[in-house]
Amino acid sequence: MTVFILIASLLLTCALGFVLPPLWRSAGESVQRWPVWTVSLGVPLLAVSLYAVLGNPNGLRPAPEAARSSDIGPAQVEQMVARLASRLAQQPDDAAGWRMLARSYETLRRFEQAADAYRHLQVLEPENPDVLVDYAVALGMSTSGTLAGEPETLLAKALSIDPNHIQALALSGSAALERGDAASAVKAWKKILALVPADSDIGRSIAANIAKAQAR
Repeated sequence: MTVFILIASLLLTCALGFVLPPLWRSAGESVQRWPVWTVSLGVPLLAVSLYAVLGNPNGLRPAPEAARSSDIGPAQVEQMVARLASRLAQQPDDAAGWRMLARSYETLRRFEQAADAYRHLQVLEPENPDVLVDYAVALGMSTSGTLAGEPETLLAKALSIDPNHIQALALSGSAALERGDAASAVKAWKKILALVPADSDIGRSIAANIAKAQAR
């Protein structure tokens, strides 16, 4: 497994965190009482369904009964995402909607469609390094699982906007290592070590990657 896949998996795991909190804050119910798969997939997609109707991610107020429902199946999930996609076709300037759609596709591991959603979002927010990094990850995951080509170009642009963007540095190092440039990988990753606590999880992980790259 490449370093890119490892880093990308961590970033994709975080995607749920951007969709779940509005519901958790408003539902007034402990998530431990919800069915496991509803928490991991159904709940964020309930947010997608509501956003498709309301068009306001900050105003989501799902009824607790709906949030606790365990009747959500694959067909309903697809309908929710399709409804949001349809709404965005009519309102293509809705950046928040494209962001939610992209992350929803990522939770479904539909990376080609996630990349397309990020492409729309990047047009609306061309100077947002977070969007550029997310777009690069989705593109990489949708093709050969590497960052060669357009993904690496997007990462370079992200770093031109924010030279200390940790995810962009991590992935740029991975891209360099993929093409056999261990020195550039180490250089990018060492920048991260200057930005995070040495005893943090990411600090230890990056230090381990540096050691492996230097041993090549």
